[in-house]
Amino acid sequence: MENQQGAKKKFYKKWWFWGLVIVVLMVIGASNSPSSEKVGSGGVADTSSQPSAQTTYKVGDQIKLGDSVITVNSVSYSQGGQFTSPSAGNKWVDLNITIQNTSSSQQYVTTLGQMFVRDAQGNSYQISSTDKTITDINNRLDGAIIANSKRTGWVGFEVPKNATGLQFQYNGSMWGGGTVLVDLGK
Repeated sequence: MENQQGAKKKFYKKWWFWGLVIVVLMVIGASNSPSSEKVGSGGVADTSSQPSAQTTYKVGDQIKLGDSVITVNSVSYSQGGQFTSPSAGNKWVDLNITIQNTSSSQQYVTTLGQMFVRDAQGNSYQISSTDKTITDINNRLDGAIIANSKRTGWVGFEVPKNATGLQFQYNGSMWGGGTVLVDLGK
């Protein structure tokens, strides 16, 4: 009985050890996030650019991030139509986006967890139903993109009318898959 009370737990059976293992794995995962790289503009390949995690791209740039190529094709602003409109003091920002899957396996895209618009003050805005996203429900980005193919659709956001410095933020994954920033020109 004395041996059982005096015996210490092995270090790998203690809670602090596993907590440390989880923290180390998270740090390693964050450091392995792919950097983004401009690979084209307006459909023309550009191999001269250097990858940079801090680069802000322009509308029309083709941006490689991991196994995806993201392109913000166009930006439009709206005050709504006859049946729907943004809240008072706001406007809608609609982005036409193409995501190309360059891998040999299927990828999943979710606008809710991967796409945001942010302004110069650091405010972040999630997706919103806008006139463009409501009129054609089949023209959305959410869902599977089969191997070696692409998907194009509209994503809408509701932002204050006076918001400036708008940028589209695409997160390659909800678990540290890298980030792309695209200047929306407003």
